[in-house]
Order: sequence, then C-alpha cells, then structure tokens
Amino acid sequence: MEYVKLEEKDRIAVITMNRPEKRNALNLEARQELYNILKKIDSDKNIRSAIITGAGKAFIAGADIQAMKNYTVEDAIESSRQGSKVFSYIEKMRIPIIAAINGWALGGGLELALACDIRICSENAQFGQPEIKIGILPGYGASIRLPRIIGVARAKEMIYFGEIITAKEAEKIGLVTFVTSPSILMGKAMELAQKLIQGPASLSLVKQAINSAFALDLNDAFELSSKLYGDAYKTNDAREGILAYLEKRKPIFKGH
Repeated sequence: MEYVKLEEKDRIAVITMNRPEKRNALNLEARQELYNILKKIDSDKNIRSAIITGAGKAFIAGADIQAMKNYTVEDAIESSRQGSKVFSYIEKMRIPIIAAINGWALGGGLELALACDIRICSENAQFGQPEIKIGILPGYGASIRLPRIIGVARAKEMIYFGEIITAKEAEKIGLVTFVTSPSILMGKAMELAQKLIQGPASLSLVKQAINSAFALDLNDAFELSSKLYGDAYKTNDAREGILAYLEKRKPIFKGH
C-alpha cells in the first residue's frame, strides 16, 4: 500500500494514513486504499478492534486541494459519494474503531474521525471544517455527523465560520473523549483497544443499534434494538456472561 499502512497487533488492526509530506491529505487513491483495508480487516474474524492514526504531524489535514482545482460538478459529486461510502463503511463495520488524532484533523480528516466510534487526541491536535473558506462545504458527511455529536448550534458555528479549535476545546464540546500528550497517545489508544477486544460479541450488535438509530424513526429503532437484543442470546459470550455473574466470577469472553 502506498498511502495507507496496516499493522496487526494482538487482534488489533492499526491503520496509519501515510502521506506525511502532504499532511496525509485525502486523495482518491488514499481513500480507495483505506476502503480496501477496512474491508480486509472487517472480514478477518481474528481482528476485534482497530485504530486509525496519521503519520508525521497530522492525522489528516483535509482533502487534496491540488487534486480538486480542476473538478467539474460531476467530479465533485463523485468524490463526495466515494468519500461518503468509505466513511459510512466505518460505521457499518462489526468492530469498534478508535481515531487516535495526533495532529491536524481538518476537513475530510475530521469527517473520517467523526465516523469512528471513539475519538482521542494529543494535546497538539487541531480540529476544523474549513471548507467554507474556499467556497465549498464538507463533502464526506460532517454536516450530518457533527450535529449529532456536538449539537446543531456548535456544529453550525464550526462549519459556518470554518475556524480551527484546539484539543481542549474539542474535549469540552464532546468532540473527543480524551486528551493526552503526543508521546503516549498511541499507548492510550492501544489500552482502549485492548479493553474492547476483551469484550463480548455483543459489542458489534450495540454498535449497530446505536448507529442505525439515527437512520430510523423511533418505533423502528426500538424494534431493531429488540431484535439485536435477541441476537445477543445466540452468542456463547452471553451464556458465559450470565453464568459468570451467577457464579460470582469474571467472565471470559471469546468474541463469538
């Protein structure tokens, strides 16, 4: 892979966006490579969690503006559809994904992070949707995901003005859940991933329940939740968890 690296560590996939000379800007090829890797790890039943981070001083500093300068309207629509497909796939994956944000997360970079299940960052991270400053708007889902995460009013402020916010500000508004020093960011991400891989098979079900709820009306969301609740009882982990509780011991989950 040229633009995206994949490592596997103890049932955890570590995905690194790898265009440091371009601050990991997302071009068509990088998005496609990421999509291929996501599909690969999602089909590998041995992988139970994943971390996405960036090489160098950036997580992802947006889209590749150089590639955008000659876009036609059709090119722009196709680019948006392709990027949205990749990021939506993250939400549909069976495993939880952690964004370890090590620097700039701007434009498409923040949009990728928004699709992840958990976002943590280093103290030097910066966040923003600056598309308005070049006369366009977010193309990969920020206008949909950001209001759901931080609220409509704050999301409009970030997108309307295109200003950059700090890691501390991001934590304050709930955009990230943890801020740490750059030197221990990946250690913290691995710690969280280790906790996730020790969890039961129902983690994938609850991810589906939470993410699907936004696309459904209230009654359909409750019906899906009930179905997924039933699906949990098909797993060995549910039987183990209930038995361990009754026997007053710690459960040993196997992820199936």
